Amino acid sequence: MRVGVVFPAREPSSPGQWSGTPRGLADGLHAQGVDVVALGTSLGPDLHTVLSVTSRIDGRSGPVLARSAARTAARGRSIARTVRRALPLDGLVAMGTDMYELVGVVPQSLPVVTYDDGTLLQMWRNPGSDIRRAGFLEREVVRWFQVQRRGALAASACCVSTSWAARSFVDDYGVPAGQVHVVGMGHRARASVAGERDWSVPRLLFVGVDWRRKNGDAVVRAFRALQESVPAATLDVVGGHPSLDGIPGITGHGLLRRDDPAAQARLDGLFARATVFVLPSLFDPSPIAYLEAASAGLPVVATTEGGASELLGAGAIAVRPDDQAAIDAAVRRLSDPEVARVTGAEAAARATSSTWDEVASRVLRVLGACSHTEGDS
Repeated sequence: MRVGVVFPAREPSSPGQWSGTPRGLADGLHAQGVDVVALGTSLGPDLHTVLSVTSRIDGRSGPVLARSAARTAARGRSIARTVRRALPLDGLVAMGTDMYELVGVVPQSLPVVTYDDGTLLQMWRNPGSDIRRAGFLEREVVRWFQVQRRGALAASACCVSTSWAARSFVDDYGVPAGQVHVVGMGHRARASVAGERDWSVPRLLFVGVDWRRKNGDAVVRAFRALQESVPAATLDVVGGHPSLDGIPGITGHGLLRRDDPAAQARLDGLFARATVFVLPSLFDPSPIAYLEAASAGLPVVATTEGGASELLGAGAIAVRPDDQAAIDAAVRRLSDPEVARVTGAEAAARATSSTWDEVASRVLRVLGACSHTEGDS
């Protein structure tokens, strides 16, 4: 079977794209015996990139959005040409919001499924999301909603990571429920501890590139509250964090790039030593970081905002990100050695069914069903 995986970047298979999601799914498909063809474009930034840039640039979102919007149609045509050059294909997996533009311009005989972790409308409704924090006006983003909706309706099927995302495709975009499939989110499994982990002293871990959206300040406050009763507790912080010098017990590690093996080995060590993963984001559709932490046997303090709380079930405590008391209480709860051990084991069990191989096999089943349906028609 020969399947094209489409993502709006020159190198869609890079581990740095969309938290490694396109690479992970491509690897999972390859493990299923699929001949994977990575299809990308370099025609300007995709919407994910636009949002990550504009969320850090106050007052400049309009021009950046307009520039990206003007290139969307050109990007769609470019990808369509790339797809045609890659033929014959047995199917296509379109990833990322901009890629919805190509649905309808590829050969009609080619089954196309989309893969996403939510709708733009869900992002827009949440004040903690990138699209809201970037300062876009509603009239500027309505076009993106329409693009995504048209593509979702035109696709053979829509694959999503959580039922939270599925509800929006059905309720907000009008996609028939039978065409929306929850296939989960995958992850790069982290090394678990050889033998029994030392749960006796709380060692908190935070991993997040976007300090503000990932609610880093609230994590620091929760840690300092914990220190009042457990002075030996520590907190390791990874990502785009501010200076943490001078705060006892906290160690900042900066950005540890996904495409840097040495940096990832260092991060593996942090996962192996920690006792609880704390990431109560303002908004998180389907964070891979939760699954990575769980694969290392860590319990998670998660967010209620988005589909994140679905990923680990009883392996996490989900809290409202604006409720500092709830965050503090969850951190204290998971600082109890026995509670942390039991919850971490539950999280690890949940992570075993959230590998990219598992996700890819589900996507393939959907794609296969679409192929049979379109063949019958």
